[in-house]
Amino acid sequence: MDHNEDIKTGLGTQEQMEKDPHWNGIPPVGNKPIHDKYKFLIFILVVFIVKIIIWSAYRWTTGNWDVLGNPVNNYTAGIFMKPLLQLLPVFILWIYLFKEKGLPFRLTRKHLFSSIVFGCILGLVYYFVATGVLVGIMGATGQGTDFHIVAGWDDVGWGLIIAMMFSYMIGTGPTEELFSRGFLQDQSARAFPIWFAILFSSVLFAIGHLPISIFLYHMSLMAIVWYMIILVVMGGFFSLLYLWSRNIVFPIIIHGLWDWYLSLYALRGAYSKGFMADPVVNFGVMDFVSTIITLCIMLPIFYIVYLVWWRHDKPLQDGPLAGIVRAIEQIRVTAKIRKYDRGAWPRGNPILVTAAIVGIFCLLSIPLAAVVSTDDPAKFNDRMIGAEQIIVFVYDNGTIQGSNLLNEGKSFEYPIEFIDMEIEYINITLTWQDDPGDSNIITNEPDEFKVELFDNDGFELAVGQGDSGNLELSWQGVEAVEYTGNFMVVVTLEYAGDLELRYSPFGLISQPDDSNDYSLEIEYTMFTKEYIDIEDGDVRWEE
Repeated sequence: MDHNEDIKTGLGTQEQMEKDPHWNGIPPVGNKPIHDKYKFLIFILVVFIVKIIIWSAYRWTTGNWDVLGNPVNNYTAGIFMKPLLQLLPVFILWIYLFKEKGLPFRLTRKHLFSSIVFGCILGLVYYFVATGVLVGIMGATGQGTDFHIVAGWDDVGWGLIIAMMFSYMIGTGPTEELFSRGFLQDQSARAFPIWFAILFSSVLFAIGHLPISIFLYHMSLMAIVWYMIILVVMGGFFSLLYLWSRNIVFPIIIHGLWDWYLSLYALRGAYSKGFMADPVVNFGVMDFVSTIITLCIMLPIFYIVYLVWWRHDKPLQDGPLAGIVRAIEQIRVTAKIRKYDRGAWPRGNPILVTAAIVGIFCLLSIPLAAVVSTDDPAKFNDRMIGAEQIIVFVYDNGTIQGSNLLNEGKSFEYPIEFIDMEIEYINITLTWQDDPGDSNIITNEPDEFKVELFDNDGFELAVGQGDSGNLELSWQGVEAVEYTGNFMVVVTLEYAGDLELRYSPFGLISQPDDSNDYSLEIEYTMFTKEYIDIEDGDVRWEE
């Protein structure tokens, strides 16, 4: 059946997908045929938009509600709120928008045992390979040396460690994988090529992290750009794992463990002064390069697992990996894993069995920190090579808005108050509107305003004047010059143009106009510089 015929009869039915060999006998869910694949793609995007709106509201709450600002409360809330707020809309729209029954993503026993085993083992291996690659690159390029893995729970307590574990393993891993791979990837692959489904789900996976980037982490624009690039790459990685295993449990475990290990084991070390010149960009580049190299190392390992255990119905005859695959197939444990994958084990509810095994594995991972990490408090913090102190900039943004009515020649002052901070940037926008006049009867001479910015000593830093109805004035501090104390913005109505009556029995008549109102917005950025001794520095995680 050609593609045009598929469109007529409907894409994405179970009968049709079961004949497609790339699903390995486990096609996506969904029984209703897809007659218009682009309309179907819009339905998927609607689900994503609803999800991200709801999730943005939650992330804004966590970033602004003091109760959830507590780390233990935040992680504990995530255990319940992530599945509820991100997956519940999928269930509802699956029924009422897609008109489908059952679950909106595939859960299967096939490959379950191998997914649990290799998920736990390779999840741990993946983290330490990624850590080694990052440290190796920074050391080799002279960007940083003397790195150490330290126990992430120094000064945070066991409550936070357990809350983080459950949040990532029950909340983040299952929720993001069920939504991004189990729904976005699988459903789009019903109507489009698999390469499109992987790219589509990976991009949306990255976009789905914008709420936490903006509302919780308050990342800069450049940091967000690098974060999105890395997340697209990671999304593609998880998509491949799901495509190969066809059991969502496998990417769930890898994803959950990876996120948890990032918090469980903190990577600390020393950084060069050159590297810290622009830490956001440099860390983004380093993370991207180390991610690519790590995937080049790990993907062949995952692919061998796929060839041996998940594609055994089509033996590999030749190629560079054929010898390795045949050697592994001779090992007794290979046959046992295949047997268990066919349903001989595990018995009982697969969800509970998976949760129990992975939970035990996670608890056993905690003591590993005592073996691989340092207990030297002096090495808990990041340090800067060749400097006695680290300078950490703490920024604060503010806005002043106002409006007033001024008579001609009069002024109004707006102080910008800041204590123990420096002003870095000020942007002033002034708008006003002349009195309306009938173009056939009345001419209105333009009103002219002036805006001035003064420092604490009364020195004029910037000035703008005009009669266009809009004035914008910007000022930026000069490097190595400290601007402290209160600044002052002064708005003056220099000239209020009269209204002139064009036609009258008595000739040309002028009507006085000696006032006008305006609107003002002042945006500013303040900062403080903290000089921290190198043994107390915490550069990476401040950024």
